[in-house]
Amino acid sequence: MRVRIRGIPLWAWAAAAALYFGVAAAAVEFAWNRAIDALAEVGAHRLDLYAASLKSELGRFEMMPAIVARQDSVRAMLGAGSRASPDLVREVDTYLEAVNNDAGSLAVDVIDLQGEVIAASNWNQSLSFVGTNVSYRPYFKDALAHGTGRFFGIGTNTGMPGLYFASAVRDAGKPIGAAAVKLSVDALEAAWRAPGEAAMVIDSNGVIVISTVPAWKFTALRPITAQQQRDIQASRQYAGRNVDVLAYRRVDDWNGSAWLGRFPDWRRAGRSTQFLVMSRPAPQAGDSMMVLLDVAGARRQQQLALAFVTAAFVIAGLYALYAAQRRRAIAEKLKAQDALRIANDRLEMTVAQRTAALTATNERMHQEIVERKRTEQRLRDTQQEVVHAGKLAVLGQMAAGLTHELNQPLVAIRTLCDNARTFFERNQPAQAVANLERVAKLVDSMAVLTGELKAFARKPDVERVAVSLAEAVAHARLIYEARIRDEGVQLDVDIPAGSTVWAESSQLQQVIVNLLGNALDAVHDEHRRIIRIHAAEPDARDRVLFTITDSGPGIAPEVLAHLFEPFVTTKPRGQGLGLGLAITSRIVEGFGAKISAANRTDSGTDSGERNGAQFTIEFAAAMSQRVVHGR
Repeated sequence: MRVRIRGIPLWAWAAAAALYFGVAAAAVEFAWNRAIDALAEVGAHRLDLYAASLKSELGRFEMMPAIVARQDSVRAMLGAGSRASPDLVREVDTYLEAVNNDAGSLAVDVIDLQGEVIAASNWNQSLSFVGTNVSYRPYFKDALAHGTGRFFGIGTNTGMPGLYFASAVRDAGKPIGAAAVKLSVDALEAAWRAPGEAAMVIDSNGVIVISTVPAWKFTALRPITAQQQRDIQASRQYAGRNVDVLAYRRVDDWNGSAWLGRFPDWRRAGRSTQFLVMSRPAPQAGDSMMVLLDVAGARRQQQLALAFVTAAFVIAGLYALYAAQRRRAIAEKLKAQDALRIANDRLEMTVAQRTAALTATNERMHQEIVERKRTEQRLRDTQQEVVHAGKLAVLGQMAAGLTHELNQPLVAIRTLCDNARTFFERNQPAQAVANLERVAKLVDSMAVLTGELKAFARKPDVERVAVSLAEAVAHARLIYEARIRDEGVQLDVDIPAGSTVWAESSQLQQVIVNLLGNALDAVHDEHRRIIRIHAAEPDARDRVLFTITDSGPGIAPEVLAHLFEPFVTTKPRGQGLGLGLAITSRIVEGFGAKISAANRTDSGTDSGERNGAQFTIEFAAAMSQRVVHGR
């Protein structure tokens, strides 16, 4: 005899329970993995942003000691030593004070060979660094030994932590002292703070030196050896503080760049919380960056997945009970009625169902038509908002890029102008004129930058005519003929005779010149330098595919998706602003054409080539008899 509960066999209930626990466990695991993967992507993005901001902040101050070291008054004061006149010392102190105020650093010092600070930007303050001996500091020792030094530590006079940069002051090739600058990292810590996250920088000793959690600052992530303790005390890096190990526990590894760990929760005293931990090397040599992301959101995803599976099984169980009850009722009803009544009822039920279905279908169609009209109107409104947001985004990108590119030339111009004024006061016009010429070159470079931005912003009138592709390629080849020959580049051109496209002649030449120049840059460091230019015959849609391929290293995937956006470039800093391809894209769109970029994946292994980049332009074909030469 089979056991049944509410009309359903016991084995069916047992199978449903086993299925529920299996599906629930799989759903919970899937939700956790997906949530942690998404959290890891957020962490990687955070590390990219923090590394970029740290590099930018360090770059603002890294060259300051070298600039100060080249100041004649500084070298003169160090060369004179104790015989330096009070006027000369006052002149250097005033200069350091001005440089410190302009740059926004904490202090700028000049140090003699014995490690004594003989001039400082805070010379006229109650807590002046003048007379302080810093010979034990590693940045001073490295500057004298290697020319430059870098060090993070707590100030012995002020107790304020900061990053030190130092540069040797030389006379006749020999060091006579050093110039040093100290900057604060408080602004970085404030910018990195985010709810539910912690960011930090760990030095080579494993000690946290920059942290968005103040309580973790100057604690270690690994035990400090006795030798490390002696080195730390000798350099007074942490102003005599004892370096304790942060109480945390590594729970599990997630992947090669992330792991799970429990750390003290700075938001709730006395409690610990599990975080996803991600790290990478910092721009400063020997240091590393780490970001901690709270996994509470992933736990909530697990709970939601479990609730969803439970609700689905509850609904399915209720439906099963309902189906069993209905089946039993129908069976009893069929036994009580005769065959004719059953057939009649079924017929009436079928007619009613069909009528109801047709009525419901008609109503749904009417509702779908109304909803579609509303959706189309919302789409048009959204498109207008997206266009406006795009304009604002491009404006923000251009403003950020312009600010970054003009900041360093302006600081250099200020320093050179101060030096020129000093040279004029000393009746040294030749050296002052040389500084002013350097200022003029910096101004010219800033003019080039603004000129490129104006060229990007201008929307030229394009009158499309039939233009010969072969002539445009020949013009670009003539411009780069010397470079192609000198660098040994193999340039293969395959343009069918009479190939013409709708474009503007001079702007089409500019597009091909830009693309050919980028290809030459890509193959410059390659063993085999091959560039191919090809145009296909017009297809059935009267479109001509024009391609330029190279044997270079290709384009990084993270850059490829944003290649035609302003200020996106793969070239080293100082060799391009990232506007060339953005301008090229706008010109091509003005022709009614489309431009795209991809990495080639069809290179043969026998030829020895590496997969390079390929730029493709889809032009509208022009009939050869319509070619207009413009003469």
